Parts: sequence; C-alpha cells; structure tokens
Amino acid sequence: MKHRIRHAVALLLALTLAGCQTPPPAASATAPVAKPELQFVDLQSFDRELSGALASQLPKVQVMFYDRVPPSAMPERLQRWMASVEAGGGKVKVVPPPGSVTPKDPFLLLSAISAVWNASRLANAASASSLVKPAQAYDVSIVLKADEQAGSVIDQLVFVPHRK
Repeated sequence: MKHRIRHAVALLLALTLAGCQTPPPAASATAPVAKPELQFVDLQSFDRELSGALASQLPKVQVMFYDRVPPSAMPERLQRWMASVEAGGGKVKVVPPPGSVTPKDPFLLLSAISAVWNASRLANAASASSLVKPAQAYDVSIVLKADEQAGSVIDQLVFVPHRK
C-alpha cells in the first residue's frame, strides 16, 4: 500500500512539474541575435553567426582571433568569405601593423595579398553558397598586428558595407 502511495505521489509531482514548464520562445531558436563582434573558430557555427551578423546589415562587423593566424595561412573558411566579398564587388584590403611603413619581412605583404588572391579562386563557389552571400554587400579589411614569433598575424577582419 505504501509503495502505491509513493508511486501516486511521484506521478502527481511529475505531472505538476511538467505542467509548469514553459516552452522556449520560438524566435530565440530560429533567429540568433546578430553580434557586431565575433571570435573566429574554424567551425560551421562561425559561418552561421557571421552570416547572421552580415545579413542584419550592421554598420560594422569585427571578427577577432583566438590564435595566431599569419595572413599567408588564412583558413579556407575565411577565404570563402573574402571571395564572397569580391564576388559582390567589394574590396579586400590588407592593413599593415600600426606604425610600420613596410613589413619586417618583405614577402609578408606579398604573402598576405597572395592569400587574398587565392581566395578569388573560390569566388564561384562562394557566390553559389547562400551562407556567405551576405558578405557580397561588404568590404573587408584584414588588419594585421606585429607578432614576435610570426612577424605579423591577423588581428581582426573588419566588414563594413561597401558604397555603391
């Protein structure tokens, strides 16, 4: 008898608690909040966040980096975004570290530009991808910073709407 009462109380408690739950708002599940500053992680979730931020037509979207990324070793994921900017008529600009007239390594700027040029080979694929398509309305600056170990690394990417 005590066993049945415990089960009944447990069932009643479970039903009561289940009735108190409220479903999460539908908007939060489908539309993430566009953030003007993102951290680059080489994952598909980064693509979704950047796509959402650019599609929201923010006046500026900055992509910061956790790791040292030399401009000559720009991840292919980012190269697709650069290619999409170019496919939309936008400009990809390399900004050298502050205070440096010329890079320490004369091949640094050339390698940075080469990385951007390599991105253009992905332009057809990028223009076909709806995820990177919002970048076509933007220009992007690849802002470099001095790094003792690597010479220069990418400090951030700054997306701003291009003027037509």
